[in-house]
Amino acid sequence: PATVVGGDSDYDVAVLKIEATGLQAVTLGKSADVNVGDTVMAIGNPLGELTFSMSQGIVSCCDRAINVDGTPFNMLQVDASINPGNSGGPLFNMDGEVVGINSQIFSTSGGFMGLSFAIPIDLALQIKDQLVKHGKVTRGRIGVMIQNITPELAESFGLKTPKGAIVAQIDKSGPAAKSDLREGDVITAVNGKPVETSGDMPVIVGSLKPG
Repeated sequence: PATVVGGDSDYDVAVLKIEATGLQAVTLGKSADVNVGDTVMAIGNPLGELTFSMSQGIVSCCDRAINVDGTPFNMLQVDASINPGNSGGPLFNMDGEVVGINSQIFSTSGGFMGLSFAIPIDLALQIKDQLVKHGKVTRGRIGVMIQNITPELAESFGLKTPKGAIVAQIDKSGPAAKSDLREGDVITAVNGKPVETSGDMPVIVGSLKPG
């Protein structure tokens, strides 16, 4: 029997409290140490019945920006075979450390097509800490609509490289309306973290506390 400490509906991550002893805990690694080309193993319950199935693959991208139902995510992209039912299973590195939580696949057929995504364990632990401390997850927001910088736009803005995010629109009722941000501004970093593409912005800002 378990009790729910809290859950994050955006990332579909929850913290459960179990009154039990003698349980073998997994060893957690750091997703920040994961590199493209690293070998990983995914464990799960594909199709809801093939318990403790394991598949092996490599990391294709360490911070793949994907959009699910309007919510932006930065995920580990791997090619380890993951099918419906694998969600929530651990993604291990070759040292036996958990570096991610198997979360999603991209598929036009409903089955595995070589594109699977895992929540980085560093992010999962941030969510865990908030859930344990507050019972909920609170994310920062700026209140702007942004767009990517193309090579053509970079040239027109006088930028050396097409990096950053353009402020396309400012929410008049949002925090940015009270700041010096203006439409047409190019955001290149947030709190010292570089913004390479517009997909980086929501993830960086979302990890900040309001205020």
